[in-house]
Amino acid sequence: MAHFYFNIRDGDSFEEDTEGVDLPSSDFAKREAVQAAREMMIEQIASGLPVSDQVFEVWDDFGVLLFELKFKDLLHS
Repeated sequence: MAHFYFNIRDGDSFEEDTEGVDLPSSDFAKREAVQAAREMMIEQIASGLPVSDQVFEVWDDFGVLLFELKFKDLLHS
């Protein structure tokens, strides 16, 4: 198991994930990020809020940025 952190950046705003989560691999981290982003967008839309420019920045336990996932990119996939 590896430990991953899912920070959220939205323009100048930054929300740090200080707990993280244990997952088997970075592939699982990508799937987790996609699922979480979709759920967050559903909540935003249901609340009448626009889908913003939120981005997951996924880091490993060594402080390495593994990937970024733009929420808006999921609207067309």
